[in-house]
Amino acid sequence: MIDRPHLVGVALGQEPADRVLRGGRIVSVDTRETFAADVVIAAGRIAALAREGDYRIDDETEVIDLDGRHVCPGLIDPHMHIESSNLTLGELARAIVPRGVLALVADPHEIANVLGMAGIEFLLGQSAGLPVDVLLRVPGRVPALPAHLETSGHEVNWESTLALLDRPDAICIGGDVNPALLLEADADHLGKIEAAIERDMTIGGQLPGFIGPELDASVACGLEDTHVAESVAEVVEQLRRGLRVLLTPRIDRLPAAEWPELASTLRRQGIDTRHLVLCTDDVHPNRLRDEGHLDHRVRLAIESGFGPVEAVQMATQNSAELMRLGRDRGSITPGKRADLVVLDDLGSFDVSMVLHNGQVVVRDHRLDVDIDTPGSPDWVKGTVRLPDEVKAEDLVVQVEVDGPVTVNVVEFGGPKTMRQVDLVSVGGIVQLDSEQDVAGLAVLERHKGSGAVGRGFVAGLGITGGAVASTVNHDSHNVFVVGDDHQSMAVAVNALSASGGGYCAVVGTEVRALVPLPIAGLLSEEPLESLAEALDAVERVLVDDLGCSVTFHPLYALNFLCLPNIPEVGMTDQGIVATSTLKIVPTVVGPASG
Repeated sequence: MIDRPHLVGVALGQEPADRVLRGGRIVSVDTRETFAADVVIAAGRIAALAREGDYRIDDETEVIDLDGRHVCPGLIDPHMHIESSNLTLGELARAIVPRGVLALVADPHEIANVLGMAGIEFLLGQSAGLPVDVLLRVPGRVPALPAHLETSGHEVNWESTLALLDRPDAICIGGDVNPALLLEADADHLGKIEAAIERDMTIGGQLPGFIGPELDASVACGLEDTHVAESVAEVVEQLRRGLRVLLTPRIDRLPAAEWPELASTLRRQGIDTRHLVLCTDDVHPNRLRDEGHLDHRVRLAIESGFGPVEAVQMATQNSAELMRLGRDRGSITPGKRADLVVLDDLGSFDVSMVLHNGQVVVRDHRLDVDIDTPGSPDWVKGTVRLPDEVKAEDLVVQVEVDGPVTVNVVEFGGPKTMRQVDLVSVGGIVQLDSEQDVAGLAVLERHKGSGAVGRGFVAGLGITGGAVASTVNHDSHNVFVVGDDHQSMAVAVNALSASGGGYCAVVGTEVRALVPLPIAGLLSEEPLESLAEALDAVERVLVDDLGCSVTFHPLYALNFLCLPNIPEVGMTDQGIVATSTLKIVPTVVGPASG
C-alpha cells in the first residue's frame, strides 16, 4: 500500500526525503516541455517537483546533483516477446536497464507454443527481484492455428487463458493472432476479448494492411492497438479510428527510412501523436547490442523529426495510458513511482543514471545492482524431438512424373506472396533451381516426434551453396530449413537437433556456424555479448558464404518467413497455408503446360 500521508509530509517539507535529484531539468510529457526542478523522492515514489529549500533533507537523505541534466520517466515497452532476444530475463535486464527501460509488457506466446502454461510460469518467474517490471500480455491464441494446419507443442485453452487474465501481473490480452479471426467474428477469440474487457484490460491486435471496412470491423471487435502497420497512410487511418499504433522499425514494413515521412505527414496534417506508441516487439541479441532497445526507438523518432519530448512521450506516457498504467507510471508526477532516467543529453537519449522504485540501479552508465541469473531446470531443455536423423530424401518434393512441373513457391518479401514456377522433376524428385532463385524450404514438426514435414520452395533469398536452419520460427517454433541442396539442409537440421535448438548455417555439408538455444529451442543462458557474437557468425555465413540477398540482419527476416498469420502465405509442417483463407495450398500444381 502507498504511504500517502508520508508523501504529503515530504511534499510539504515536514518530513525528510529519502533521495533528491537536484538541479535537473524535468522532461514533462504532460506539457511537452522541459523545466527546472528538483525531484524529491520518498518511499519509492515522487513526492514533489520542488525548488531547493522547499523540501527537507537530513543525514540519511541522498542528494544527487544533476548539473542541468534532463530527467525523464522510465521507458515502458508495451509489446515485447522476450524470447526473441534469446536471453534469459536476468541477462535481458542487464542489457536494457542501463538503457532506461524499466517496464516490459511481455507476450510469452513463443515459449507457450513449446512448453505451454508451464513455460509461461517459468519465463515470468525469472522476473522476481529484477530492476525492471515485467507485466503480462496474455497470449491471445496458442496455438495460432488449428492442428490440421500446424502442429504446436502445447495449447493454452479457454480455462488457462482465464487463469492468466486473473494473474496480478496481467494487464492486456495479446493480439498476435490471425486477423481473419476478427473478420470471421470467431467466437472463441471474441470471447477472450470480452473476458479481458470485463477485467478492464487493454485489447491488443495486429492489422497488417487493414484500411476501410476491414479496419472498421476489427476495431468494432474491441481492439485498442495494432503493431504491424505497413505504410504511413495506414498509420493515419488507424489513428483516425482511435487505435494506438505501436511503432518499431521493421525490414518489410515501415522501416526506419520511412519514419521521417511519418513525422512530417502527421505534423502537416495536424494529427496528435498521443496515440503513437514505441515498442520493440522482437529484438535479436546482436541488434540489442548494436542499436539498443526502446532507447533506440526514441533516438530514431527524434532523428526522424519528432520532437525530443514528443519522442520520450511515445515511449512513456503513451505506453502507460494504453496499458492502463497511467495512475502509477509514465510521467514525472507527484505520487507516481520514482522510475526515472537521467540523461546526459536529451537529443541523443544518452542515459547516465536510472532509478527503479526510487533506488539508483544505474550510475555513470553502469549497472549498480547485482542481478542473479539462476540456472534453468532440465525440463525446459531437450525440446527438439525429431523421430530419426533427417536424410536429404526426407526433405524433397516428390511427384509421379519426370519432366517440367509447375509448383507454388513462397516469395519472400513484404508481404510474403506466392507465385507459380516451372521446375524439373528427375527420378520423381522436383529439382531446386538456383538460376531462378528457387531454394528448398521445409518445416519439420519438433514437439511431438510425429515426423510431419511440410516440403516446398522459396524464392527471393538468393541462398546458394548450403543451408540455414532454426527453431526460432514464429509462431509454433517448429524447425525450418532453407537451402539450395537437400543434403546441406539435412546436415543443418541434424546439427540443430543435436544442439537442442537455435540457429545453424551450413556450407556444403560443413557446419560453419551454430548458436545453441537449449531453453525451449528459443533461449540461451549465455550473456548478451557472446550470444550476439555467435549470431553475427551465423549471419556472416548466410550473407558472405551463401549469398543471402537479405543483408541486414537476415535471421530476423527468416524468423517470420514461415509465419502464416502475416500476409499472404506461410509454411508449416502441414504445407503452405494461405493467410486469408486459412487453407492448405498444394505445393505441386501439376505437369507444366506446354
